[in-house]
Amino acid sequence: MSRKQFLIVLAALAVLAAAAGGVVLSDRSAWSSADSRAGQKAISGLKIADITEIVIGDSSGELHLLREPSGWSVRERAGFAADTDRVAGMLVKLAETKVVQSEPLVESQRARLELVEPKDKAAGQGTAVELKDAKGGVLGKLLLGKKILKGSAMASIGRPEADATGRYVVAGDDAATVLALGDPLLEVEARARDWLVKDLLRVEGTKTVSSSRGWTVTRNTEGMDWKLLGSSQAPDLQKATDLASSLGWVNLVDVVADPAKADTGLDRPVTIQAQTFDGLKYTLKAGKQVDSNYYLRIAVAGEPPKMRPAVKNEKAEDKAKNDKEFEERRKKLVEKVEREKKLEPWTYLVSKTSLDPLLRDRAQLLPEKKKPAKKT
Repeated sequence: MSRKQFLIVLAALAVLAAAAGGVVLSDRSAWSSADSRAGQKAISGLKIADITEIVIGDSSGELHLLREPSGWSVRERAGFAADTDRVAGMLVKLAETKVVQSEPLVESQRARLELVEPKDKAAGQGTAVELKDAKGGVLGKLLLGKKILKGSAMASIGRPEADATGRYVVAGDDAATVLALGDPLLEVEARARDWLVKDLLRVEGTKTVSSSRGWTVTRNTEGMDWKLLGSSQAPDLQKATDLASSLGWVNLVDVVADPAKADTGLDRPVTIQAQTFDGLKYTLKAGKQVDSNYYLRIAVAGEPPKMRPAVKNEKAEDKAKNDKEFEERRKKLVEKVEREKKLEPWTYLVSKTSLDPLLRDRAQLLPEKKKPAKKT
């Protein structure tokens, strides 16, 4: 295709996109111009501070987010912590999103607009969200339907998707009116695993790692190479480094709601223990593999040192500065350990790729033997 032909194609696509936009605009212009709901908030008078429970339901099931003294939690995941930032972001949008237009909802159009209640198990189901206070009273509710899309001029050359710019909803108990909102509210979904806090463990300053598969690697300082105990041969440097890296970034995939009903394999786990230069001890028990994940349990013990080791010939001004830095770091470390110790009650699913380096046997930690050169 020549440059001239390419430009002609792009121009044609632009015309089509403009025409599509015109259709959307013309559809909206056909709605009543004297609309008392336009510009109003979808849920009027909603105060985020009063919300203690969020119920979201769609065709896949129901989700309950509960506000506890320590933060938000996910009931369907045995009360594990929810991502507070995501919950807060969703609530702000629900409280602030405004109505663009409103129209009577014709019953025959309900399924096409995906405004059928999810409990009905029929075609065209929407996503229901209900906000409750501490006494269980309903502060506001929406039934979210079809997204309002804006076509892309590049749709026919590799970008088939369209951008969602709004959403059709039914607000409160007014089932006879459809509202068009100026936000698609994409954050509102009932998939429990997506609401969980994904940061599980961040083991810092690993000193020793051992496995029930018969090996222990250790180092004297963070800057020194690893040693394989009981062997005159050093472990493969990259593989030993991978052990600390894996422990330093353990993210969960999901929380097992009822581990008693799952064949987790945690009655005969591979046990990994890690000790840090700060005096902490981490125990990871890995069970069976399911799909691309492992079942995992976690335990954390120990406490950071309360005193900084004395430094010979340290100047007074340096000592004051270093003591302050030590106290600030210790405070953050104590908070981190307190959070991690609370992880013990749950059973997790963790990505296979993140745990695989820790599940090697002793032979796999050694450097690979070089193959003899072929004789010419």
